[in-house]
Amino acid sequence: MSEPSLSTLLERHRDALRAIVTRRGSGLLRFESADDLVQGVQIRALEGRAHFAYRGERAFTGWLARIAAQHIAHRHKHWRALRRGAGRVVRLGASESLRIEGGAGAPEPAVSATGPPTAAFRREQVEVATQALAMLFPRDRDLVAWISEDVSVEEIGRRLGLSPEAAKKARLRALERFRKTFELVTRAAARAKSAK
Repeated sequence: MSEPSLSTLLERHRDALRAIVTRRGSGLLRFESADDLVQGVQIRALEGRAHFAYRGERAFTGWLARIAAQHIAHRHKHWRALRRGAGRVVRLGASESLRIEGGAGAPEPAVSATGPPTAAFRREQVEVATQALAMLFPRDRDLVAWISEDVSVEEIGRRLGLSPEAAKKARLRALERFRKTFELVTRAAARAKSAK
C-alpha cells in the first residue's frame, strides 16, 4: 500500500487541525479566523514538504501539531508587534490633521478617568486600532506609526525619498485611510457585539 500524499493527509486532518488552532490560538481568534490559521499551518506544512516523511498517523499528527505551534507563535508575535504601535495610534485625535498641516491644533488630552470600564474601553480601542493597522498597506502603516511617534515631515521625507511637501501629503492620506479603516472596524465590532 502506498503512503498518502501530504496534501491528502492535510485534508484528512483538517478538522483535527482546526481544533488545535482553536484551542492553542484562542487569543488570535479576535484578529484572524480559525480557517485562516488552519490555512496558514497548511501552507507552512506544504513549504516544509522536503523535510516530511510519512511515518504513520501518530507521527504525522505530532509533526502537524509542531507546525501549528510554530505558526501560532509567529502570528502571536505579529499581532503583539502591531498592538505595541496601536496604543500610540489610538491617541491620534481629530485635531491631529491640523497639527500635521502645521496649524495650531494640539493632540487631544488623554482621558484621566480610571477604573475597569475605562480600562476595558482602552483595550477595545487598542484592539480595533490593531485590526485597522493590519488592514493598511505597509507604507500607510509606517506613516501612521511615524505620525503617532511625532516623526518630523523632513525625516519622513528622508525615509521615503520624498520632498517635504510630498511627505506631508502622504501623511495626510495615510491618516485619512487609517481613520476610515478604524471607523469600519469599529462598526463591524459593534455589529458583532449586538448580534451576540
